[in-house]
Amino acid sequence: LADRPGAAAGGRRGAAPDLMELLPQWLATANARGFAAPPEALPALLDAARGRTDLRPAALRFAGSRALWLARLNPDWRFALRGTPGGGTVPPGPGDGDRVHRLWDEGLFAERVALLAALRARDPAGARELLASTWATERAEDRLMFLDSLRTRLAPADEPFLEQALADRSRNVRATAAELLSALPGSALAARMAARAVTCVSLDRSLGHAPDGAPVDARDDSRAHDDHALERAPAAPAPPAIAVEAPHECDAGMERDGVVAKPPGGRGERSWWLGQLVEAAPLATWPARLGGRGPGEIVALPVADGWRSELHAAWCRAAVRQRDGAWARALLGP
Repeated sequence: LADRPGAAAGGRRGAAPDLMELLPQWLATANARGFAAPPEALPALLDAARGRTDLRPAALRFAGSRALWLARLNPDWRFALRGTPGGGTVPPGPGDGDRVHRLWDEGLFAERVALLAALRARDPAGARELLASTWATERAEDRLMFLDSLRTRLAPADEPFLEQALADRSRNVRATAAELLSALPGSALAARMAARAVTCVSLDRSLGHAPDGAPVDARDDSRAHDDHALERAPAAPAPPAIAVEAPHECDAGMERDGVVAKPPGGRGERSWWLGQLVEAAPLATWPARLGGRGPGEIVALPVADGWRSELHAAWCRAAVRQRDGAWARALLGP
């Protein structure tokens, strides 16, 4: 792994075989015979498993618990912390409550992650209660990965726990909790974000655009000089436009609800805050706010002052987060 090239440059029959292609068979044989990886090979083994997901179960079994310790030190190897528990341990089944609690209290981190994921898939409330029982004593990085398991079968019953997580010491934990809450359109956080978002996005008939996209100015009297103006049929009223007034500040309440105050490089603060508010607001907010229109009609409206791409991008993220097919189809277009 560590010192062999992937393929030789020459040879009597051309290039030598790529030894990495033999790694799956080699790992299977090593695991079957009970071998363990030498410590100096672990970094190369983890790098190989990072690049090839098909290697991960066998590689992590061969690497053993030391690989999990290394994975906590290198973000590139964090996949190992989500992997199957070392040695292929099977999570306890339904009705095996004593083993569940013993494994949760005493297991390796990867075993606990796998246990929580398996339990969440069959008993969402039980998994949430198990996590809550030790939440205050878990490390921040562990809380983050455990919290991520609640994406599976996310439901309104998870809201009280997630609301508490909004006050977590870790910014990443708070952000994940806010993201999960915003995926529950009936949550209190979703309502708070909707209340903020509607102050930024409104319908303004004075900003209507003609069919060719040119703004309509009610003060334009050029037609008065047209000798044939009176003979023309009255023009259809131009559709209104969406007006956007992005937030002027990111207050403490917004930050608590998951809005990241500092934008990435190259992004303006106000557009960054606006995008986060809109993507976290329930999509059901917008028909009532924008004249009773459906998703397709809303997406077709012109957006004033160059805000269209920012607004539509935030709606796209909201459609993915809320799994809203109607909005997704409208935004993708025919």
